[in-house]
Amino acid sequence: MNKTQQYNQMREVLNEIKHTSLSGNKEGHFYAYASESENHIRKKFEVWLKLKKAGYKLWCEPIFKTGIRMDILAFKEGIFTNYEILENETLKELEKKTKKYPEINIIPIKTNQEIIDLEMF
Repeated sequence: MNKTQQYNQMREVLNEIKHTSLSGNKEGHFYAYASESENHIRKKFEVWLKLKKAGYKLWCEPIFKTGIRMDILAFKEGIFTNYEILENETLKELEKKTKKYPEINIIPIKTNQEIIDLEMF
């Protein structure tokens, strides 16, 4: 995939994000909410930081026009990936929720899961 195709694919997904001051529509910014547990925020930040250091373009807590919100939306080399942090949520609940997501890769990460490097995924 050439750079123009990558850019067009990126714009296609990003055009589905609501652009408000409350959504994670700003690339490279980390967001956390009072409603999230400390474990959830810590794991989300750990993943976000590893992705940032690896050169990914990142959107944290983007809210899509469908009303759904992802934990971390990452883009690199023409591929979008959604990293979902799970604490109490089951994989079945995540599967139901992700039916409203754009068609992109989804990687669930448990808050108690040790992340050694990104190659784990």
